[in-house]
Amino acid sequence: MAFGIFLALLSSAAFGFNGATIRRAVSSGAASQGLYITIFAGLPMFILASAVSGQLFDAGEVTRGEYGYLMTGGILHILAGRYSNYRAVAAIGANRSAPIVGTSGLFAIVIAVLFLSETVTVLMGVGIVLMMVGPALVAPRRRPNSVVVAGDSPDGPVRERAPARQVTRDRVAVNPKMVEGYIWGGLAAMFWGTGPVLMRAGLEHNELGIWGGTVAYGAAAVLLVFSLGIPGQLAGAVTLDGSARRWFLLSAANSFVANLFRFWSLALAPVTLVIPLMRTAAIFRLIFNFFINRSLESFEPRVLTGIGISVAGATMLVIKV
Repeated sequence: MAFGIFLALLSSAAFGFNGATIRRAVSSGAASQGLYITIFAGLPMFILASAVSGQLFDAGEVTRGEYGYLMTGGILHILAGRYSNYRAVAAIGANRSAPIVGTSGLFAIVIAVLFLSETVTVLMGVGIVLMMVGPALVAPRRRPNSVVVAGDSPDGPVRERAPARQVTRDRVAVNPKMVEGYIWGGLAAMFWGTGPVLMRAGLEHNELGIWGGTVAYGAAAVLLVFSLGIPGQLAGAVTLDGSARRWFLLSAANSFVANLFRFWSLALAPVTLVIPLMRTAAIFRLIFNFFINRSLESFEPRVLTGIGISVAGATMLVIKV
């Protein structure tokens, strides 16, 4: 279990960096385009990892029911959850969406208690309350919508229109689409809270975490292949801004590493430990965003407070008393 907790923290750091790369990618690319790149690029990595680890050759140890859990969990978590998160980040930014998406731990714990016989203490209940408070703090105060650069002259204030590039880069930080962000963030939380519980159910008795990740990615990839038959979808998938493509490819590598450690940790430790520990990804994401996306993200005190309270709540979910 100790090694599983260590893997969960490594996964959290990787997901934090991944959040920063996705933030840069969705500033010029669409969420659906990101899905095709990150999932199609991630699947071969998981297949290779399964072969190198030898778990590919133990695939027969997984029962039909366990495969069902892994595939369903993969579709919910990797496909639906990832798309919803991309949309939330594009609408309100990675920092503001972090406490909202972070409520996935609540969904995971409720399901784990109901179906996996895991327990919740009083302290964990306090943590749940804090995790509900965090998202409420990220909403910006009302402010004028104009994006201008103000100066002074002898005749009074002078207002100049900011350069188009600056308006484009700063629009999410200045005028976030909060309703859209809360909706997609809430959906991401629901999918990301449910998916790991299902995947844990598929790994609990065989401990083949890397192979389980391969199965989950494969299920998501199969649905994406069928979606290419939708008119206009293939053209949209291949016509992608060069900068966004590079950031999505980097995200695919980050996501592979993060998911590799996560599936491995889920095979060794209970959901009520792994999922809350991985909430520390919000801290790592904040640090990486500061260096990579400083002009795209909001670092207002209320946003930072919301992230801090949310992480504090997640920490309380880990403590066993």
